[in-house]
Amino acid sequence: MKLENCFIRPEIEPFDPKTEQPASYVRRRFSVTKKVRKAVLSMTALGVYRGYLNGAEPDDQLLTPGYTDYAFRVQYQQYDVTGRIREGENVLAAIVGDGWYRGCINIGSVRNSYGTHLVLAFVLELEYADGTTDVITSDEECRATQDGALRENNLKTIERYDARAEMPGWNAPGFDDSAWHGVEKAEYTGIVIPQQGEKVLRHERFTPRVLHTPDGRTVLDFGQNFAGIIRFRVTGRAGRTVALTMGETLDEHGNFTMKNLTAEGASLISGEVGQRLEYTLKDGSQEYEPLFQVCGFRYALTENWPEEIRAENFTGIAVYSDLPYTGTFSCSDDRIDRLVRNVRWSMKSNFVDIPGDCPTRERTGWTADISVFSETACYLADPRKFLEKWLEDYKREQGADGNLPFVVPNGGKDGMQKGCMGWSNAIANIAMTLYRFYGDRAILENVYDTVVRFVDFNIKRAEKRNPFLLFRRFTHRNRIIETGFHYGEWLEPGSKMFRDYIRDLFYPDTEVTAAWFYTTVKQLADMAKILGKTADERRYRALQEELKTVYQENFLTDGLVKSRRLCRYVRPLAMGLIDEEKTAEVAAGLNGKCRERDYTIGTGFLTTWQLLPVLTENGYPDTAYRILQNENPPGWLYEIRKGATTTWENWYGIDEKGVPTDSHNHFAPGSVVAWLFHTCAGIRPLRPGFEEILIRPVPGGTLTWARADIRTPQGAVSSAWERKGRLFTLTVQAPEGVPLTVQLPDGTVHRLPGGVHQFSCEVSI
Repeated sequence: MKLENCFIRPEIEPFDPKTEQPASYVRRRFSVTKKVRKAVLSMTALGVYRGYLNGAEPDDQLLTPGYTDYAFRVQYQQYDVTGRIREGENVLAAIVGDGWYRGCINIGSVRNSYGTHLVLAFVLELEYADGTTDVITSDEECRATQDGALRENNLKTIERYDARAEMPGWNAPGFDDSAWHGVEKAEYTGIVIPQQGEKVLRHERFTPRVLHTPDGRTVLDFGQNFAGIIRFRVTGRAGRTVALTMGETLDEHGNFTMKNLTAEGASLISGEVGQRLEYTLKDGSQEYEPLFQVCGFRYALTENWPEEIRAENFTGIAVYSDLPYTGTFSCSDDRIDRLVRNVRWSMKSNFVDIPGDCPTRERTGWTADISVFSETACYLADPRKFLEKWLEDYKREQGADGNLPFVVPNGGKDGMQKGCMGWSNAIANIAMTLYRFYGDRAILENVYDTVVRFVDFNIKRAEKRNPFLLFRRFTHRNRIIETGFHYGEWLEPGSKMFRDYIRDLFYPDTEVTAAWFYTTVKQLADMAKILGKTADERRYRALQEELKTVYQENFLTDGLVKSRRLCRYVRPLAMGLIDEEKTAEVAAGLNGKCRERDYTIGTGFLTTWQLLPVLTENGYPDTAYRILQNENPPGWLYEIRKGATTTWENWYGIDEKGVPTDSHNHFAPGSVVAWLFHTCAGIRPLRPGFEEILIRPVPGGTLTWARADIRTPQGAVSSAWERKGRLFTLTVQAPEGVPLTVQLPDGTVHRLPGGVHQFSCEVSI
């Protein structure tokens, strides 16, 4: 029996789909009279589910079946439950909640993005010792109720649980479900696929400190900002409702606040963040852990507790996708080590089945965030399985005209959030990064046609004129994208999000669209070469060169950059849009601008990840290190000085007066960590998949030593250097048999096979 044919609807009509609904409890009885050789359970839902067989969960995954674009596909989980089948009566059961399907998602906390009715499907395949088989499915024999203890559930805003309504044994044999109602068959028009992504699991545990804040409240401080849940024990009388509200920071007075989670300048569209858990007690001592809620927090405000708040009664549990985290970096500057830990925590917090932007306000799969961060992700972990699952939704959301989204999954907003250069074309940038790290041509083959269609879409789009830009004088105007919405540089220090958004609605930054159009075409030509598509490569190389000319004629002056903005220097240098004979002069201009800013960060979203690499590769490593180690705002170590445990969305996430603003948990600004691996420690793939390895460390700043270790498809690679006066020593390790190139800071080059090797040279002090 196919799972596609087994969807049921457990809720009774009518109900108001605009309001929060209780979870559905579903059970299906069946009898077994013979010895079972093998039992396999497949289960899925439109919504989220907790499955049970004879009272026990089949494994420890959370938020199953995961987040996909439900308009196209939904995952299912498969469990070997052979040892859990008993002779006689058995019960398959599930709690079904809103999840991403109809719960509040995105910045507006809009409900019912994909649908209004939850559905469930399961198939249990039994193979008996005598060779016969049986199949148990979710069908009309299921019984359901909405009168269970989980009264409201929402990943983002609230979970309400009334322990008085618990139904002991409801998911096991022997329970009387005669008061429950029947279910209806349901249809699903998408495809049902085996789980592609990593499991979402419980991870690190934290015991809080108990704070008594100036306003007289009691707050739990878990010491680390993370995405997860709070498990607690409480003793009291039935009927009392206790509450926890989860937030990231304290305000300037030391009191609990969530004001920072209202998007800057977007209060009209910022929906409820909530992050609230309400629990109504039954009599006596009890323990609870949220079923379908994950919050981003360091602090939790306690309300109406019936007893003294004791730290040992609360446990914070980190919840995130179970990627293998294998990359490590450490150095002589503890602040940089703290930065790396913070970035790792922001990655964990936002890798909850999709690469999100923050675990609080939006939880949205902004494509540019993971595009600029993808290299860092590959150094810190192995994100292939995680990202390939997400890229499938990216592909499926491409419009009939070839346009691509800038939010994936698109939250049910098909046709709206599309066409943003620097965002929507991230699929090419991410695929090329994954190919470089893992050497798998299938990654490129999987996205190739999607990128072709997007480039063709933009060729046509560039022929359209923007009436608000008719006064602009462009050459080769039919190759410049000036229509559509484009976020541009975004979050440039000193700019205001709401002001930039309004401007970009009418006056797109054509320098950004031109540069990213060129880059996507170049990446497509590179893919064509790798995949042996010779004719395509010729076509797109010609377009690439044409777009380079377009950029140079319209956005450079005599081949040089004339701008007060750092991004105008970084972008063309990083993307290869400056002619070789002009590169040194443009790089010198960038260096001068950095010096004028007293080595604080002046770039925004689309170029901060490229700032230090561009400076280093063009002969200014001292400037790169000074920017990295600067504790003044805006800068990475300013956040460390202010006590951050994750990376902030806004460089001024806590100002000098202690006022918090915006999300405190965004991984994208942490893309600088890639530079620590590939430049400070010097580990790079010289051929895709690390089939040949380059180690070229660039020491600098006040660092006296640094070490990086990563796990590549070929095996473990490490680079460790130390500087004592003028003496520089380097120890490297690479897999046996893998060609290795080592370049020392004095320019000496060694080519040798993998293994453990040591080198030394003199460097300037």
